[in-house]
Amino acid sequence: MTEAYRAASGLTRRSFLKSTGAVAAAAAAGSAGLLATSGVAQAVAYEAGQTEGDGEQIFCGVCRGNCSGTCKLNLHVVDGKIVKTSKRSFNSFPDGRVDRICLRGLSQVYNVYGPNRIQYPMRRVGERGSGEWERITWEEAIKEITDEWKRIQAEYGEQAIAYTRGSGNLGAISGVASPMYNVFFNKINASMIKIARDQANTRGINRVVGNLGDWVLNDPSDFKNAKTLFVWGANITDAQIHDWHFVADAQDAGTKLVVIDPIMTQLAARADMWVPVKPATDAALALSMMHVMVTEDAVNKPFLRDSTCAPFLVRSDTGKFLRMSDLGVEPEVIEVEAGAVSAASSENKGAQVGKAKTVQKIIDHPAVLDADGAVKSLPEAVDPQLNGTYDFNGVSCRTAYDLLVEDIMEYAPEKAQDICDVPAETIVELAHLALDGPCTHRLGWGSNSYTNGVHAAHANITMAALTGQIGYPGAGTGVGDFKACWGINAVVKGMTAAKYPMISALALPEIMRTDKWKGEDYPIRSLYVYAGNPVSNQVNTNEYINDVIGNMDLYVVADYTFTDTVKYADIVLPASHWFEQQELVPISATQCFLHSEKAIDPLYESKSDFEILKLLAAGMGYPDLIDLTEDEYMSQVVDTPALGALGITYDAIKENEDMYWYAEKPWIPWKNAEFRTESGRMEFYVENPTVQFDVGQEFDEDREHLPRYFNPTEAYEGSPTWDKYKLILLSERPRFRVHSMWSDNGYLRELDPEPTIKMNPADAEARGIADGDYVEVYNDRGHCVARAVFNEGIRPGCMVYPKSWQQHQHKAGCWSELLTSEYDPVGVNESYFDNLVEVRVWNEE
Repeated sequence: MTEAYRAASGLTRRSFLKSTGAVAAAAAAGSAGLLATSGVAQAVAYEAGQTEGDGEQIFCGVCRGNCSGTCKLNLHVVDGKIVKTSKRSFNSFPDGRVDRICLRGLSQVYNVYGPNRIQYPMRRVGERGSGEWERITWEEAIKEITDEWKRIQAEYGEQAIAYTRGSGNLGAISGVASPMYNVFFNKINASMIKIARDQANTRGINRVVGNLGDWVLNDPSDFKNAKTLFVWGANITDAQIHDWHFVADAQDAGTKLVVIDPIMTQLAARADMWVPVKPATDAALALSMMHVMVTEDAVNKPFLRDSTCAPFLVRSDTGKFLRMSDLGVEPEVIEVEAGAVSAASSENKGAQVGKAKTVQKIIDHPAVLDADGAVKSLPEAVDPQLNGTYDFNGVSCRTAYDLLVEDIMEYAPEKAQDICDVPAETIVELAHLALDGPCTHRLGWGSNSYTNGVHAAHANITMAALTGQIGYPGAGTGVGDFKACWGINAVVKGMTAAKYPMISALALPEIMRTDKWKGEDYPIRSLYVYAGNPVSNQVNTNEYINDVIGNMDLYVVADYTFTDTVKYADIVLPASHWFEQQELVPISATQCFLHSEKAIDPLYESKSDFEILKLLAAGMGYPDLIDLTEDEYMSQVVDTPALGALGITYDAIKENEDMYWYAEKPWIPWKNAEFRTESGRMEFYVENPTVQFDVGQEFDEDREHLPRYFNPTEAYEGSPTWDKYKLILLSERPRFRVHSMWSDNGYLRELDPEPTIKMNPADAEARGIADGDYVEVYNDRGHCVARAVFNEGIRPGCMVYPKSWQQHQHKAGCWSELLTSEYDPVGVNESYFDNLVEVRVWNEE
């Protein structure tokens, strides 16, 4: 049978409430008559507040979207149906740290029973994107997928099967942290395509302090211990609602809130001081603040001397630290313990578990100038000097601090105000606030979203090196959005090493166009997508649809609801909702392990991603590959010596529901100035710059040694496209969605019914646009139609859209069509804000 998918419309809260229970009851009873012929759920009858039978059951659920709040929910179940959600307290925080729930969490019932729920496997019968489907069985779907995968691998090589994910399920078994995907896809030697989002901050910060995780900052409950809280480009009231109350609590306790953001966000409106910096110039502002600190001789010299690379001598010929081996001194060999535990990365691949063992470590000590003028090894020096030069066999060497100061001197406030459009006197005031600690700098995703974003973060963490305000209550610099836990086991039964390295999603279009990667033949012909929606969330939608999907022999998507990505799939697999499966959550802003209970059986013909992987493994000829239960795999992930020492086991997590994974509360990284760099110090001078992701690119190594300001690729006055487009397109994380999740939630659409574009009235009037007009935003890459909303809090020359509306929710086009796929070769990060556009009244063509 051929069926056409059309987005549901016309639902209200009341009509939906009349639908959920009967649909769920029909599914539980096995009735086929109430299943929609279009493959999505239909509305029938359950009144709000109605209960049946002997009462309700309440299960512990966890909201697992990429706001990262991972808030606990009560899942109220009556007669096998989830009838509502409510907040549930955390046991790890006796002060009720995250005893909250937002509108998204309260509206979850719609996500479970909504009309766009995918009910059964489907095969595409029309053109890609047409929404024409044919219902098939699970057996047919798995056979067609695996038969085609076998054919593709036989013709194009093992690597020609690839898989990728988004961030739609922060779980350890069926979610984005699951080792089970590595168990299966490593077995068939598939290629992993890694998303390239929100990584510039990580590169900029971690190359200075070392890797303790992707997004690290003091626990937000520590905000109240700061004298001043700086928030750079983060609208916490909407994007990280779960953290907003910590900011409010801090203000109540006397903390001054300074928001640095081009846009008057809701957080900026609540700030004690709002600084409307020009987009993409955060690095220049931070460097100018450091200029004030240096010229006023207000830097923390003891911290710079004892805890940073400031006194290290740097060779002018190589850009490397002068080492004692250069001076004829043999490196030192010491015995260290290694292999016990290391920090987990966001891909859950970095954690290693085992008994500590002794290994040899070779240390070639950096050379420094001592107070007596002699060059010595760092451990031997009594008083390493911050300033000075040394001639090494005709090679001039200077201290890392002198090199930093030389760069900083280019950013006097009077000059920086022309770059970042912040008055010189304001820059001086900001510098004084940053010196008067304790002070916390919370970085968001704003400055991260340009091709100079690595340097914005590098500059900010370098400012912490100058002030010494890091690693103690109230003092820290970082992102702190969510964290992968430490101490977990990433190698479960059946896992083998990946044969091929991960490939950045930003490299995929070129691979698909050329069948080459890094100069070698590397065709990819099938992509499996889970827990994500790349058509909506990846930059440059038209490029992705035409070059990536258009060159695939088989595009498979597993999801529980129709998305832009599902629309283009060849085979659609119905995945179960979070609350239809149990899950261990090891990634969260709460720094907890959490256990989410299964509240109801999977609706319709949906299956958990874990069960889908088992079917795929059997179809590829490995029926015994995934042969343990969910509980057994989750036990393998958590039951490690490192966590056991903290009393954390899988059974304990299930019993307690949530367990904080640090010995101390609140968690404060970098305590006692202990950093994970080679020297154990803050290395604001990066001796050996590396790229975030190797895609065969070249980069300017000299530029990457120190934080610097340079123009982004496109979003600045005078850029190559400035003659045609003169508005910078920015996005905001809306409170009614998390990326594209909840985009089809009927409850929330009543509050937020259609795509809008916020613009300053002056920009609108210059283009003949009235408030409320439907306008077309366009550039060479694509276009998008939305309703114009005047907002004087939008910086002139900028436009702001709430991100991740689905394609069918626009009158034409979509936002991601407009976004550049150019990227910084070091950060290898999607540059969501680095775009120039123009706008005109829509002519409805």
